[in-house]
Amino acid sequence: MFSNAVCRKNKALFCFLLFALAAFLTGCSKKEPMAIIDEPDPDIVLERTVSEIPKWLPGDYAHVAVVFGIGYETEELREPVLSYLSEEFGLSEENGLIETLVFPDEYFNGKRIKVSFLTDALKDKNICGLVLLGSPDRTYYALMDLVESGISYSVWSIFPVTYTTDEILGTEYGSFFVMDYKDNGDSNVAGSDSALIDAMDNGVKRFSGNIGDVLTPVIRYIKKSGDGSDGPFSPGNAAEYLLKSYKELFGDCTLSKYVERESGLTALNHYVLGLNR
Repeated sequence: MFSNAVCRKNKALFCFLLFALAAFLTGCSKKEPMAIIDEPDPDIVLERTVSEIPKWLPGDYAHVAVVFGIGYETEELREPVLSYLSEEFGLSEENGLIETLVFPDEYFNGKRIKVSFLTDALKDKNICGLVLLGSPDRTYYALMDLVESGISYSVWSIFPVTYTTDEILGTEYGSFFVMDYKDNGDSNVAGSDSALIDAMDNGVKRFSGNIGDVLTPVIRYIKKSGDGSDGPFSPGNAAEYLLKSYKELFGDCTLSKYVERESGLTALNHYVLGLNR
């Protein structure tokens, strides 16, 4: 009887071991083979391509028109500015923001000018702002014609050539914002009658830096006002915005209201950019 009990016990143990072995073999058969990953050669440097964020994207923009005048009469003189504007904002032919024009030859050589030049050039264009860079003397006639045509966008006269008080007043009347330039170490103020007896003393001639640094905050303000994102928009508000931008670009600088020497009157929309250097 004892032997029968032992036999039954051994038989049960044998069956258990046989079942365990079968389960083990079944589990092993289901295992996936381990993938072998090649380690990169330590001598090979892996470089990640970083794509630059574009400064502007093509679009159906209302354009900021920039009209080149004194100091930018030739393609060679305009090319660096055009390259800068193309990179920063895009030109209209690239579906960018900036539309460019050039003052006609008669404005530079003293011949009889076409008063309706600006009005005719811009009447069929989608414009949100106009920047006159180094506008020649007598441009204020064209400005008056443009204003009388009923334009809805702002006009910015940057470093204009003005010889007389009438030209200064006419430029101020036809512009939202007028800006001259001077070195703060210079006793002459660009824009005053005495300082502009010689055309070579005009601000655009004396500015030795990158004119793109002057234009960029102007264009950004025009774009900002056109988007209607902030407000109110006024010459005083624009001057605050420009001064903050120019301080970041030039460091120590001023943007003060123009004072007419003969009358002592302070202009409402005419400012002088002064650099301390």
